[in-house]
Amino acid sequence: MDVALANREVRPWLDEVANSRIHATLKERPIDRFAIERTILRPLPLPYSGRQPILQAPNQHRVPMPIESLQHPLSVYDAVAEEVRA
Repeated sequence: MDVALANREVRPWLDEVANSRIHATLKERPIDRFAIERTILRPLPLPYSGRQPILQAPNQHRVPMPIESLQHPLSVYDAVAEEVRA
């Protein structure tokens, strides 16, 4: 499965299952909680650029930190937030 397919498949699941069911601990739907908390969320502090952090290897070569292959860029979460607002 590639990232594009995973993103297409997860959207209906998020809408129909994960964000619509009552959360066992919160006793409310995640989509409702997000609507409340969205108003108090603050932007990430600068100078966050979305770039990968660099690990310093013992031999002093710079090595990019590995990122999980299905990790979403922040723009995906922005798009989800826009859909929730609509």
